[in-house]
Amino acid sequence: MRTGANPAKSGLPAYTPQKLGIALIVYIPLTEGYFEHSLEIFKIQLSSIRAATPVPFDLLVFDNGSCPQVIAELQSLYSQKSSDNPNRIDWLVLSRHNLGKAGAWNWIFAAMPNELICYADSDVLFRPGWLEASLEILAAFPQAGMVSAQPNFYDVMQGAGKAHESATAQYSLSEYWPGREIIDEYCLGIGASDDLAAQFYQKPLPAITRLEDKESQIAQNVQAVIGASHMQFIIPGKVARLAVPLPATKALLRTETMALDFKVDQLGYLHLSTLEPFVFHMGNTLNATLLEKVHSVIAAGDPATGQSASRSKSQMGNESMGLKKWLVKLARRPRFKAYFIKLYNLLFQVLNSEKNQ
Repeated sequence: MRTGANPAKSGLPAYTPQKLGIALIVYIPLTEGYFEHSLEIFKIQLSSIRAATPVPFDLLVFDNGSCPQVIAELQSLYSQKSSDNPNRIDWLVLSRHNLGKAGAWNWIFAAMPNELICYADSDVLFRPGWLEASLEILAAFPQAGMVSAQPNFYDVMQGAGKAHESATAQYSLSEYWPGREIIDEYCLGIGASDDLAAQFYQKPLPAITRLEDKESQIAQNVQAVIGASHMQFIIPGKVARLAVPLPATKALLRTETMALDFKVDQLGYLHLSTLEPFVFHMGNTLNATLLEKVHSVIAAGDPATGQSASRSKSQMGNESMGLKKWLVKLARRPRFKAYFIKLYNLLFQVLNSEKNQ
C-alpha cells in the first residue's frame, strides 16, 4: 500500500543532457598478460578527455564483462561525483556478459539522449582540438554520419561505400598525402608491420572538400579524409539511433562492426575524418613514447596522472631484468614465439572459462 505522495511528482526537474555525450566500452577480463596495463591506460584516457574537451559533456562507460577488480574501480570512479573530478563518470553500465562491441553499441546508441555521441575504445588518447576539428567537419558536411579525429587509413567497406559518390554536386574529390610523422604515429599506434607501414607511405588518402557557395551559411573550403575509424568517432544521435540494432554474436568480429559502416552508408551519410591526428591509439602497453604523448596532453592539468605515468616508467625499467629479460629473448625466436602464443591463448581461454562458470 502506498503511503503519502512520491516527491518526484511535485515538479522535481529531470536532468537535461549535454549536447555532447562521450561513450567508452571497457573490457578488461584480467589484470595480467595482455591486459596488465589496460586499467591504467583507461584512466589516462579519462584524464585526457577532460583535459582536451572544451565544453561540458556527459560521460558513459559501458563495462563489457570485466573482472571484479576493474568493476570495483569503475564503481569507485562513478561514486566520486565531484564536478572537478577529472575521471568523473556520469552513467555507468555494467554487463555481466560480454555482449561484443556491436552489442554494446546497440545499447549505447539506443540509450544515449545526446545530440552528438562520441564513441572511443578504452585505449584512445584525446588531444586538444579533437572536438573543434570534428565539429568543423560536421558543420561543413551536413551529410556526415561518422567523423573520426584521426586520418582514416583503412577503407573498412573496401570500396563498397556509395554515399560520397552522390555528393559530387556539392563537394570535390581529391587525394591527400599525410605527412610522414602522421603515418609514423598511426603505424606506431596499431603496431603495423614494416610491410603494412610501407603501403601507407606509398598511397594517398581519398579526400573531399566542401565547394564554395556564397549563398550558403555552411563553412566553405573545409577538407576531410573519406572514411572513419571504429576506434573513435562522433556520430549524430539521430544517425546512431537509425543505425541500430546491429548483428552481435561475437565479442569482436570485423563483419559485425563493419555493419555499422554499411548501415550509415545505406542511410546516405558520409564517413569522414580529420586531416591531422587529434587522437592516438595507446594500445595495451605503457612505454616511453606513449608516456611522452600523455605528458604533452594532460600532465600540466593533471599532476596525479603525470606522477602515475612517471612511476610506471620506472617500474617498466625494472621489469626488463631477470627472468622476463630471458623470456623476451626466447620470444624473438619464431619457434618459441609460436609456442608462447599458443600457451597464452590456452591460458586466456582457461581463465575466462573459470570466470564465466
